[in-house]
Amino acid sequence: MRNKTYSKIYIMPAFIIFFTLFLLPSIIGLFYSFTNWNVMNQQIKFIGLDNYKSIFTDKRMFRVFGNTFFYAILTSVLKGFFGLLLALALNREIKSRNYLRTIFFLPMILSNLVVGLVFQQIFHPDTGVLNQFLNLIGIHSNLGWIIDPKLVMWSCVGIEVWKAAGFNMVIFLAGLQLVPKEMYEASEVDGANACQKFKSVTLPFIMPSIMINMLLNVISGLKVFDVIFTLTNGGPGRASEVVNITIFKSFSMGNYGYGTALNTIMFVLLAIISVSVIQFYTKNEGVE
Repeated sequence: MRNKTYSKIYIMPAFIIFFTLFLLPSIIGLFYSFTNWNVMNQQIKFIGLDNYKSIFTDKRMFRVFGNTFFYAILTSVLKGFFGLLLALALNREIKSRNYLRTIFFLPMILSNLVVGLVFQQIFHPDTGVLNQFLNLIGIHSNLGWIIDPKLVMWSCVGIEVWKAAGFNMVIFLAGLQLVPKEMYEASEVDGANACQKFKSVTLPFIMPSIMINMLLNVISGLKVFDVIFTLTNGGPGRASEVVNITIFKSFSMGNYGYGTALNTIMFVLLAIISVSVIQFYTKNEGVE
């Protein structure tokens, strides 16, 4: 009985902080999403599901959600793919592997705002470094990487993959350290080639790393804001506008109820995805 009391006392400070900084604001935000909270209204009134109806009946929002899911899915797959390739390459016994690991991880520590501003200059159609380089090597290019509606989301995806593939690499490297060398030796004795060793030995051991990377990648992809906001501000038109940019614009215009409703939708979506991925992983691991 005394041990249970002590455990509750130790948990209470952390719970109070969590409740005050996370649960309470979330509950208040959920309430305001059902109101007409607006800079033009002096009184806040309950309007039910009107904000949510406005979101799901606005055809422009379909493109915003489409951009967000396109970005999240594509960056998740590409960051995981290139991160795994880098991890497999740099898990070998080579002299410069620690330096190379550092080089590939370095973009991750850069500020997203700085990255957006730098790539704004790199992707400039006239004076940008990328087009000038392509012209220099004989490939005539004046592509509008961030002003062409057909290219802008691909440019944003490329930046994110360049920036975060190194982070995926680090998580995969941690998983690769758990693979016993004896397993590789035994598979070589059985005559397994490189692909067979990867499928039968490496893949099962790094499955937790794959699940962690995919979960973090999807969450970060759906929450993207600062890089795209700095790079394009959601333009041209709404070609690169994602949900968090719409939320920012809603709050900037004083439409707080609408912005809170949109934020609530993203919160529920992220919660569903997170729980689903965790349950899928624990089920496959045999954990109840």
